[in-house]
Amino acid sequence: MTRQKTDLLGVDGCKGGWYAVRQHARTGAIETRICASFAEVLAWAPALAIVAVDMPIGLSSAENRACDAEARKRLKWPRSASVFQTPARQTLGVKDYRKACELNREATGKGISQQAFNILSKIAEVDTALRESAIDAKRVFEVHPELAFMQLRIEQGGEAVGLKEGKTSEAGHAKRKALLEPVFSAALQTALDERIARHAQKDDVLDAFAVLWSARRIAAGSAVVLPEDEPRDSAHLPMVIRY
Repeated sequence: MTRQKTDLLGVDGCKGGWYAVRQHARTGAIETRICASFAEVLAWAPALAIVAVDMPIGLSSAENRACDAEARKRLKWPRSASVFQTPARQTLGVKDYRKACELNREATGKGISQQAFNILSKIAEVDTALRESAIDAKRVFEVHPELAFMQLRIEQGGEAVGLKEGKTSEAGHAKRKALLEPVFSAALQTALDERIARHAQKDDVLDAFAVLWSARRIAAGSAVVLPEDEPRDSAHLPMVIRY
């Protein structure tokens, strides 16, 4: 692999805030960090670093996102269920689940899952950061780790479909780890060994590394883009998933 031109980050939300994996451009060395806020993630990343994050970025105000539908189509059942309906922009800042569902239904015709509601504050963190900084808006990209795992399996000779096993199961953890090991070798095991359980789950670590792998593809211009026409939301943020 040729030397990358800039630092790369793979980021996943976790109990402690944000689990971030950074690969240094000059040495290729990998380090991890728990950041309390997304602003802290961006502060840790050098100015030109590419930041890939497992979190919705562009938020529709009137309909469901095409990228989510396309991701489900590619992953197929049962992994398609891992792509939940992204909340509409009108739900940001809402603290009551029933109210959020009502607002989302008014905007898109559908409610939102409890899982989606639970990460509204994190969605808002990313949204605020990118709306406030045009520079960050150009270097932060949405990635779904299950699409990354699917693409890793394709490139290793496997089937073009999402993994059957759930990520929190023993078999699912083993399969995802096996897909990442040829890419990250000892750095992945080190990160798992150094994980602090009260801050991050094992699947948070694997997801962040999968997202980092996609950051490499984004930097190289080889990432898949869903959808290809890259629609924008009312804040001019892309409603796009890359992997």
